[in-house]
Order: sequence, then structure tokens, then C-alpha cells
Amino acid sequence: MIYTAEVRIFLLAAFVPLLLAAQQERPDWLSGAHPSYPKNLYLTGIGEGATQEKAADKARAEVAKGFGVTLSAASRTAAAETSGGDAANSRQEISDEIRTSTRKVLDGVEIAVYWQGPQSWHAFAVLDREHSLKVLMDKLAEIDREWKDVAEELERTQGKFARLKLGLRLLRLAKDRRRINADYRILNSEGKGIDAPASTSEVLAKARKAVAAITVAVDFSGEQGRDLTSRVMDSLSSRGLRVVEQAGAKAPDIVVEATAEGENLPPENLLWYWAKGSVTVRLAYGATGETFARFEETGQEAARDPSSALTAVWRGLAAKTAAHIFSAVISAELMDE
Repeated sequence: MIYTAEVRIFLLAAFVPLLLAAQQERPDWLSGAHPSYPKNLYLTGIGEGATQEKAADKARAEVAKGFGVTLSAASRTAAAETSGGDAANSRQEISDEIRTSTRKVLDGVEIAVYWQGPQSWHAFAVLDREHSLKVLMDKLAEIDREWKDVAEELERTQGKFARLKLGLRLLRLAKDRRRINADYRILNSEGKGIDAPASTSEVLAKARKAVAAITVAVDFSGEQGRDLTSRVMDSLSSRGLRVVEQAGAKAPDIVVEATAEGENLPPENLLWYWAKGSVTVRLAYGATGETFARFEETGQEAARDPSSALTAVWRGLAAKTAAHIFSAVISAELMDE
């Protein structure tokens, strides 16, 4: 369709005021500040999406970034970790209490206002600092009370395995406190945290000594035995255990023996290749050889090629096995000499 010069001028004259009006209606809070939610009282985040819900999810995710938590802006479901190495170990160190406390804080995130632009929605998320600080303050007080009780119990306890468990609890509490206190500093407009108990350094030294008194040897046989041994040893070390080579001069306190099997599955198509594997584990006292725990882990993974699928299986089994070993060590009724 060809418009005459008069029609084009008319359309332009009608469109320009609408464009200017749209620009004038663009809210100031899109720049990051809202007069009703000052930065010293609220933590804020802005999100943009094709719908209100998507914009809101992205705004909440922006607030969550400050806490080192990733919220899925697409569906709010957590994606499974598939990469190995130190990053995976680091994630495993985050305890359930940390996740629970942080989630409880983020439950307070609200969408204060929406704005519909020409092509997308915008959302402004706010988190009340005072309310959230109270949640974290209560959690820190709870940790400090437990810290005091466990520290006193460690002083009274003589058995090396019992002391190991208490030492690991103290190390976990110290790590949880540091992470929660970091969130507290983020929320505190002055950037200050809550001081730990005065005796923290002294108690930590005793806890580390109690943990270091126990040695754990790991030995995998079968497929990928050397690689699995290395991965599990690294993971257990990251959890605080003192892991040593099996062939040391002194017998370890705990021996972990495991066998691994894995195989590629017949491909159903040329897009994804599947593999499966299993690990059978035995935990025993190093001094007597007596078994105190047994378990099996299985896994199945897919990848674009057979080799990567099997590698993913070994990686996943190593992570699951290390977590199970650690759980067995801290939960079993180990007999002190």
C-alpha cells in the first residue's frame, strides 16, 4: 500500500505524541531506585520478561544473587549439577541449614510494582532488611548455642571416634556461621556482621585436632579405580576428614574399600548415548578389619557421545559415594578402643 505525503504526515503526527507519552510514562524505578523503598531499608532487584511472572522471577533472582543463591528464572526448579571438580565439591559443602536459612530469608522477597513497557514487562522486587536480619540473627543465636554445647561435650569426651564426630560438628557449625554472617552483612546497611563467641579460635583448634587424629584410607578397585579413588579422597578432604594413602607406614583408623563397574548401554538414537555404573563399598576399622558399614551406589547418565556418558557416570558415582561415606562415618556407632 502506498501512502500519499499527506497521509504519511498525518500518521507521523499521530504516532509521535504516543511515543513521547510512552517515554514519559517509563517509571523512574527502572533505574534501580524507588522512593518508597530506600536502599538502606530494602534490598531490591529489577527483572524484565515477556510476562509478569517471568519478570517477577527474574527480579527475585536479582535479589537472590547477593546471597550466592541461584533461582531459576524460568521455572524456579533447581538444575542438577553436572560439572565435576572443585566446583562440585564446593557446592556439596553447603549444608541444609544454610539452604534453609537463606531460603527463609528469600521467602520475604515481594514484588512491589510492575510496569508494562512497549515490548515486555518489568518487575521491582524488594526484601525488607529489618525482617530478614531478624531471621538471620535468630539463626546465628541458635548456632552459637549449639556451638557452646558441642564445645563443652568435646572437652568431656575421650574416645577418638566420638571426638571426631564432635570435631566435625564444630567445623560444620563454624562454616555455617560464616556463610550466614556473610548474608547478614549483605542485608545490614552498615555492612557489619555479628561477632562470633570469644573462644571460637581456641575451640576450632581443638576441633581440628580431634578430626586430624583420625585417618581414612580409600581404595577403589575395578574400572576407573585410580580416578575414583582420587575423586572420593578429594571430596572427603573437602568435608574435613584426614584422608591418607592406603599403603602408609601406620594403619589407618578407617579403611574404605570399593569396587566399581560401568558400561555403555545400546544407543536408542544417535543424539544421546547412555551409560550406567555401580559402586559397592565396605567401611572397616583399620586396626581390626571389622566391617561397620556397607552400601551400594548406582548411576545412569546420558551424553552426546559414549565416552562422555561413562565419564559422567563415574563423576556422579564418586560424588554420591563420598557423601555416603561421610554420612556413614558421622552417623555410625563407631567403637573406641
